[in-house]
Parts: sequence; C-alpha cells; structure tokens
Amino acid sequence: MLFIELLVPAGVFDAQERRDLAGRLTGRRLLAATDGETVAADPGVIDLFDSLTHVVVREEAVWNAGGRPFDASQRAWYVVNVIVGMWGREMGEHLISRITAELAQAEGAPEPRVMVHVISLPEGGYGLHGRAQRSRDVLRSIEHAKTGPVAPVQDGMIVDPVCGATVLLEDAVILERDGRTYGFCCPHCRGHFAKQMEAS
Repeated sequence: MLFIELLVPAGVFDAQERRDLAGRLTGRRLLAATDGETVAADPGVIDLFDSLTHVVVREEAVWNAGGRPFDASQRAWYVVNVIVGMWGREMGEHLISRITAELAQAEGAPEPRVMVHVISLPEGGYGLHGRAQRSRDVLRSIEHAKTGPVAPVQDGMIVDPVCGATVLLEDAVILERDGRTYGFCCPHCRGHFAKQMEAS
C-alpha cells in the first residue's frame, strides 16, 4: 500500500544499480523490524503491504541542489517520495529512517544525501479494486491478512489486535474496555477496534 518514487540524477547509476536500489525499497524490507527496533509487523500484514507496494526509480536529466547544477563527480543525491495512504503520521519516522538506512547500505556510506517525503492521502483518497478505500476498508484487509506473531510477546510489549503489530506497552495507544487493556500501534487501529466492539 506504498507508492515509492526514488529520484536520482541521470547517469549516476546504471540499469542494474537502479534495479538494486528499487529492490531495497520494497514494502517487506521497509516494514520489517530491524536490530534495535521494538515494533514488528505481523508477517501476513507485511505480505499484504509488500504485494501492494510499487517502487519506481526515475533518472532526472536536470538536477539542481543548493542552487547549483548537480556535478556527477560528487556523491549522488536522492529524493524519495513515499505515498502511504492515510498513515503518514504513524509511519513517517519509521519509513524515513528505514529508507535512509537502505540507501546508506547501498552506497556504503554512513549517511547518504537523501531527502524523504512521506505523503499522506485524505480519507478515501486511496483506490483499489476500482473503488475508494477508506481506513476501515484497509483495516479490514489488514485484519484478514494477519497470521499472528512469529515469536512470543516479550514483557512490556503488546500485540495490536487489529494489525498484529507488536508494540512497546508504553508507546501503545490504549483502550480500556470491560476490565481489559488493549494496545494499538496507532489511533486508526484503536478506533476501528472500538467501533467493532460497539457494533457487537
């Protein structure tokens, strides 16, 4: 459910290098937990996001940075536009750090020259199967894709009952209902779950 557009100056990368860069920015790579991270997405949800992620790499013939034309003898610049549907606020920091890390690894440099734009769409601004998808539609798809955690949940962690993300309890969006505590990765999942509970 991501559209990722990677812009690079023309002539810096050959066709295979551009394919390799695109392969680093798949939904699976960007949404999987990495060393030191405490949030992990459900494997089925990662499969769903990966199947609906599109990555394009575009070479730009004209590139000015800092008011000057790009010099091919310098390190490359990257601009990445990521359209994330309705979850820009919730996914922004994670995507920026993961995209930057993937480009750093590809370049073999500690910090690539990259600008990442995480772009949210308004409710109903994402289309799939010929119709506008609202957050509830996407959350239903996510619930159906969920397969369960791959490892036991550690102390201080909680599994979001909607999307299956494992979240630090202290960072979770909490809902107390009927003497039970539920934790969510974001307000969208919490709201969806609360509406379902009210309807049943």
